[in-house]
Amino acid sequence: MPSPAAAPAPSFALAKIQPPRPRAGLVARPLLEEALGRALMEQRLTLLVAPAGYGKTSALGRQIRLLPEGPEGLALAWVSVDEDDQLPRFLACLATALEPYDLPWRVSPEALALLAQAEHGLRDVATELANALAGTEVWRGLIVLDDAHRLSDPRIFELLQALLERLPPRWGVVVASRVEPMLSLARLRAQGELAEFRQFDLRFNESEVSALLDLNAGSAGASPRELLERTDGWAAGLRLSLATRPGTARASVPTQRHLFDYLATEVLDELPGDLREFLLRCSVLPELTVARCAHVAETPHAARLLEDIERRGLFASVMEADEFTLRLHDLFRDFLEDRLQRDFPDELPRLLRRAAEHEPDLSRAVGYLARAGAWDEATAVLARRAQEQLGIGASATLEQLLTLFPEEEFARRPDLQLVKGLAAWPHFDWSTLLGAMQQAAEGFARMGRERDAVLTRANVCSGLWHAGRLAESTRELTALRAMPLDDAARAFVYYSSAWDEFVAARTERVAPMFSEMLASLERVPVPMLWMQFPAHCVFVGLPGMQPLLDRFAHSAVRVCGDAPTQLRAGVANIRAWLALGAAQLDEAGQWLQRCEEDCHWLGMPRILATELRLARTLWLALRGEREACHAVGREMVDDLRLHSPLSHRQVHESEVLFVHLRACWILRDDEALRRVDAELQRAGNAYEWPAAAANRSFSRALVALADGRLDEARTLLQPLADDLNRSLFYPATQARLLLADIHVQQGRLDLAAITLQDWFDEVHDRREIGGALFAGPQVLARLQSAAWGSRLAAPEQALLVHLSSVLGLQAPVAAVQSARPAGMAGLSERETEVLARIAAGDSNKLIARAFDLSPHTVKRHVANILGKLGVDTRGQAAARWRELNA
Repeated sequence: MPSPAAAPAPSFALAKIQPPRPRAGLVARPLLEEALGRALMEQRLTLLVAPAGYGKTSALGRQIRLLPEGPEGLALAWVSVDEDDQLPRFLACLATALEPYDLPWRVSPEALALLAQAEHGLRDVATELANALAGTEVWRGLIVLDDAHRLSDPRIFELLQALLERLPPRWGVVVASRVEPMLSLARLRAQGELAEFRQFDLRFNESEVSALLDLNAGSAGASPRELLERTDGWAAGLRLSLATRPGTARASVPTQRHLFDYLATEVLDELPGDLREFLLRCSVLPELTVARCAHVAETPHAARLLEDIERRGLFASVMEADEFTLRLHDLFRDFLEDRLQRDFPDELPRLLRRAAEHEPDLSRAVGYLARAGAWDEATAVLARRAQEQLGIGASATLEQLLTLFPEEEFARRPDLQLVKGLAAWPHFDWSTLLGAMQQAAEGFARMGRERDAVLTRANVCSGLWHAGRLAESTRELTALRAMPLDDAARAFVYYSSAWDEFVAARTERVAPMFSEMLASLERVPVPMLWMQFPAHCVFVGLPGMQPLLDRFAHSAVRVCGDAPTQLRAGVANIRAWLALGAAQLDEAGQWLQRCEEDCHWLGMPRILATELRLARTLWLALRGEREACHAVGREMVDDLRLHSPLSHRQVHESEVLFVHLRACWILRDDEALRRVDAELQRAGNAYEWPAAAANRSFSRALVALADGRLDEARTLLQPLADDLNRSLFYPATQARLLLADIHVQQGRLDLAAITLQDWFDEVHDRREIGGALFAGPQVLARLQSAAWGSRLAAPEQALLVHLSSVLGLQAPVAAVQSARPAGMAGLSERETEVLARIAAGDSNKLIARAFDLSPHTVKRHVANILGKLGVDTRGQAAARWRELNA
């Protein structure tokens, strides 16, 4: 199945990341302001925890405005939390809020949600965030979470906890909430790095109440002490008491219910009719803008009405946005929604539908439609945008949105089953994918949606491969190929068919299927389509695949450009494997380095990370890097065992063990070889693909060779060597050279020459000789030094000498990594140009405009520059530029 397509970060209302503008005429509160200001400037974590209406947001927004700017400025990342915020959207909000400060990201900020899915993912994200924050050159930075009580995703608090443990000294975190956040506060408290402002600290004192009375001279009637006793300093209660008309009975202790009654009688009912109805209808929106309100309330007077709301001070904050934006106070919005449902219950579904129509935030849009009971529209929106969510690592968001649908609606909608299957794919949860895709395919067929049924049936095959039902998959794909298909669907079906042939070990039939896929793709040069096909390295070395993979790599870069994407990382991995296949280890190392850089930048998507580890394990073994090789090999195996569902682990455990085992043989680490062989033999199960049995036979042959049991090894290797495919994954070439070596050791040179001859006939162009390297340096040394005489032609003997020298005369790894494009300190020409702009003081936006690049590409160039120069900040990079150009 194709990988989810790369996509931009999820859209959300920009008002979520803009602090409120302080209202005019606020009462000065010197004691609170002094303590809060000191905390914001000095503390690692500042908490404002109190019930609704205690002025947490107002106090925080005002105090931030009063902070000194300092010599290098104040950085502020403000995030207003919504109830449906999940980790991916929170990370997108945070990264966008930090965008103006040109953080030196080493991982794409758009890929943080994907990185969070990996092993130790939240810690990795916290580390990347902390490192990027440390690289900013600001005097003080604050990350503010307002209304944090709304958070329901516990991963966000886990991330915050990890970030607090790594936070650079110049940065602080601020959390405003009605309840204490799920953070470990004891250590910060003990270390003096936590400032807490509770209900007692936020309540008004008598002098502040007196100042309020002075500002509201016409609404007095009580002394400051009496008012303080009645309200206990509650800001909302004070406002209620001060605004109540003379002669109206006052509650002795105002409550939220009293506030609602006050809002009804003293505020809403006193408003002009058009403004009252406008407020009620627009209360479904978290933020109010002219365009959104005009659309939802269906009025041409939205601009005037919004200005009237601000002028009257109707419990709304003006946001620091380019577009005039209001955010209603929670209590006021809760009241308005309550009245809306009582006064206009029949209108609510229509208003929610209209709110969803132009909502860029998927979670909000589906949430509106779910509240409206508009299941058709909610399904359509979710299905249309599922792939983009997968591309940014938001499968958890899809799973959460699916829970909004009632069971009976979910069961009868194949689009929702399809989304469920797609959301299971990034986790390699093949059993869930299979069940969901089968139901989706049956549903699409009943509805007459043939194209959707075809694509979903092709997805079903991914589940069948992992359920031991290979014959069913082959029959399904045979039927699909016979159907009339457009090029996009045809590409997907033939890609699945190529995998089906590989899975079933029909290696000679992979290339014809891949060729049809590639021809279909080339007729549809649409980047989003191409980006669904990044992973092909397992096909390297199969008959006829080398030119096809080379063509795919060229076409992919031509169609999709050279920006870092999963597809570009996949192409780099293909190039690395092709270089291994040609026994060009230096070139393979350079491509692996590029792939690793892109994978890291993209948050280490699991499918690409696994392919990278497969290649790097063998490459390190061929270079003789024992410790590094074993570390990557164990990492690969542990990742599969610890983080994959059973349906994935059963099929693929033997594959990753077999790659590690071949590396052990190349290194001649006999102890590790026997240990991995034992694991490989135990891993056998009924769900493995056909090649697994041959791999275990090959493993036993290697152990027999290590023990000197040549006859037993020869018996095991003979049937494997008869398969002439040259795949770097299947062991035929390696088996043939090992078999020839056994004949050499036993004095049968004629038979050894015959054993090698068929292979020589296949590799005359030297483009697919790399599989022979896996025979290992000792075997190749014996073969190249054997007394062949006339048994082998001179070019054939020269090839053996060449292979032996490839393994024996390599430069150290550091030399490979330093073999990068020449330029200043190893920078490419474009990186040198970007560095010059950094030194001139240009921001990322200005650099992007100067070179006609995307901001995303500029961030990647900056990350490369900092890494190659060995510096942490843009200022340090600029200093290095001046130093090198002095």
